Amino acid sequence: MASMNERGSDRIEQLNSDTENRTFFDLSTTGVCCLYDKALNKGAQVTVSLNDILLAAKVAYSVDRTDGYRIGLQFLKIPPQSQAEVDSVVEKYSRGVPVACRIMDAK
Repeated sequence: MASMNERGSDRIEQLNSDTENRTFFDLSTTGVCCLYDKALNKGAQVTVSLNDILLAAKVAYSVDRTDGYRIGLQFLKIPPQSQAEVDSVVEKYSRGVPVACRIMDAK
């Protein structure tokens, strides 16, 4: 069984204390972990908005919490033109620049 900590690239954990707007826990160039209001099945496909960049992702895990579900998402086949944008967002996020990230739809 894969651990929640296994990932194909370094992740940057959210370090701020703004719990009202905290929708994701960490971000990397290969995926994101977020708080969601309902469970999603492992392997389900979703669309993620990352600073207005729309990315296909699959659910790597879904863990029930008292405040919702912790959902681990792995990005799928990022187009080359979008990969540079994703890399830039992640690099800026590592320096504390805010990022808007949310699940747009679940299939």
